[in-house]
Amino acid sequence: MADTGSIQLAVHPDGVAVLTLDQPDSRANLLSKSLWAELEAALLPLADRPDVKGLVVASAKPGVFIAGADLRFLASVQTPNDPAVRDLIEYGLRVLDVLESVPFPTCAAIDGAALGGGLEVALACDYRVAGTNPRVELGLPEVKLGLIPGWGGTQRLPRVLGLERAADLLATGRTVKAEEAKSLGLVRDVVPSEELLAACVGTVGATAPAHIRAWKRNPVPEADRRSKPAVPSEPNAAREAMLCLVRGVELPLADALALETEAFLRLAGSDESRQLIGEFFASKKK
Repeated sequence: MADTGSIQLAVHPDGVAVLTLDQPDSRANLLSKSLWAELEAALLPLADRPDVKGLVVASAKPGVFIAGADLRFLASVQTPNDPAVRDLIEYGLRVLDVLESVPFPTCAAIDGAALGGGLEVALACDYRVAGTNPRVELGLPEVKLGLIPGWGGTQRLPRVLGLERAADLLATGRTVKAEEAKSLGLVRDVVPSEELLAACVGTVGATAPAHIRAWKRNPVPEADRRSKPAVPSEPNAAREAMLCLVRGVELPLADALALETEAFLRLAGSDESRQLIGEFFASKKK
C-alpha cells in the first residue's frame, strides 16, 4: 500500500486499485490545490501500470466522500477573474481529465456527502455506486453560494442525466439522497454500506467504459437536446449555470469545460457570491 499523506493506494491481487482519500486533520476531504496535486501524483503512475485492471475512488471520512472546494479560500476572493481561482480550477480540471482517461474502468464509492466538487470527481468516474449510510447526499449546490460548478459539473451532469434532470439540480442547487440518485441515474446502484467496496470492485472488474467516455466527451446528440431548459432572465448564478448547460451540450466536452471555467471566474469574487458565502458561514455559527 502506498500512502501520500491524504491518499492511500492499494492494488488488490485481482488488479483493482483502491484509492482512498483521508485528508489529515480535517473532518472532510476538501479540494485544495494540495489535494489535487496528491491525486495527480497517485493517478499518473497508476495509468501506466499493466497490472491494474480497474480503480475505485473511496473516502475514509465517516459520512463524507468529498466535500468540495475550500469555501474559505473562495470567501477570500475579492474580485472576479482572480488568477489564483483560475489556477485552482484549471488544475482540478487537468487532474479530472487524467482520471477520466486512465486505461481501465473507474468507480466512485459514495458512502456519505458528495457535494459540489465532490460530485464532480464522482462524475469523472465511469460509474458511481452509493452506500446506505443515511448521510449519503449528492448534489451541486453552488448556485446557493452565488457560484456554479467549476470542475465540469455543468457539462458532465447533463451528459449523465439528460438535460431536464440536470437542469433541475443545477438551477436549484438541491441535493438528493441515495435512492433518488439511483432513480435519476446519478448512481448505478445503492448497496449496504458494508458491501459498497466489494460492489465497486466488482463493477470495475466486469465492465468496459469506452461507450460511457465517448458519450461524455462528445456533444450531446441533437435529438437529446431539442427540449432545452429555460434560462433565467436575471443575471445571477442560476442563469450562468443554465447558459453553460444549454451552450455546452452542443460542444465537445473540452470546449464546454472552457466555457464553464470563464463563467465560474465571472462569479467567484462577485458581490452576490461573497454575500451568500458570508451568510453561509454566519448560519453555521448559530
